[in-house]
Amino acid sequence: MSTVNPSASSSDAAIAKMEAAFDAAIEKSAKITEITTEKKTELDATKQRPQN
Repeated sequence: MSTVNPSASSSDAAIAKMEAAFDAAIEKSAKITEITTEKKTELDATKQRPQN
């Protein structure tokens, strides 16, 4: 006979909610990294001296 864990559905929902939060955080972190990399590249380009 199979028993159903009453907290299983709430556990699954909590895990899904945490996964969604982590996915959102990872996405935001990736975007921040992309923007800062662009800014650093632009800054490095302005610091380079012309070759004579």
